[in-house]
Amino acid sequence: MNFSIIVSNLTVIFIMIAVGFAAGRAKVVGKSAQGDFTSFLMNVTLPCTIFSSMLRPYDPALIRDSFIIFIMGLIVFGGGLILYLPVSRLCGVAQERRNVWTLSAALCNIGFMGFPLVKAIFGDDGLFLASIMNLAYNCIAWSLGTRVICMNGDDQGKIPWKKILLTNNNYAVVIGLFFFLSQLSLPDAVVTVVQSFGGITTPLSMFLIGLTLSGGSLSKVFRDRDIWTASAIRLIVSPLVIIALLKLLPLPEGSVLGGVVALIMAMPCPSVSLILAQQYDQDVELAAGAIFLSSLCCIGTIPLIMMLL
Repeated sequence: MNFSIIVSNLTVIFIMIAVGFAAGRAKVVGKSAQGDFTSFLMNVTLPCTIFSSMLRPYDPALIRDSFIIFIMGLIVFGGGLILYLPVSRLCGVAQERRNVWTLSAALCNIGFMGFPLVKAIFGDDGLFLASIMNLAYNCIAWSLGTRVICMNGDDQGKIPWKKILLTNNNYAVVIGLFFFLSQLSLPDAVVTVVQSFGGITTPLSMFLIGLTLSGGSLSKVFRDRDIWTASAIRLIVSPLVIIALLKLLPLPEGSVLGGVVALIMAMPCPSVSLILAQQYDQDVELAAGAIFLSSLCCIGTIPLIMMLL
């Protein structure tokens, strides 16, 4: 595999985080701005990212694999959120942190880290399938993931599904799926605007991670046992379990399905955990710390995981 691709993407991630960290420490951006940034991310740039990722032509030969990987994505991410809740108790995670810990361990960074690596290793077909798996990821993250993050709130997880499902991100999934299947064209100006706003998502989310970290001590990240356990499960346990299960499945011969799924599952903790923690006033330090530590460690774990395929 192309090790330089991993190094390049990780370097960009840490520079963006460092900018946010420096801005926070220098008081260029105050804590009061974090909520506004998060709202903008949730309601504008993320929906644009989701929608623009689906404005692509499709090859009929990939439809079968697309259906399979979509179902696999729903099972993998949905099952992970359900299974890791009791695992969090076994790992000694405090009740008030189990929601963020579960999201950090079960979900992963598909878009920014996953897409370029998949393309470099598996080509355009792999990238197409990764985009379909990302659709399943979005469906789970913004529905069941929101349900999990709210379990410590005043409603104790009883927030109506209607309120959870009717979000801008889920609207983007449905509308994007319509344009993907129908292959209808949009005016170039509309596509340019959507892609431009979507392009803000990665730097803004990384900036928010750095901004959050600037409010505390980095040494706390390395001393936090919950951050270590969430990162270990995300980078080692999850991909190993998935690889073992993939070897038992009768996947289509010659398909890159297994490799794409395994590589995606080896990605670090997701920025969505920080976004949702910020949005619902949960443990943002745990979410940011897990993203930081897992992104640091994945430079060593990803090549090891890929050697097992």
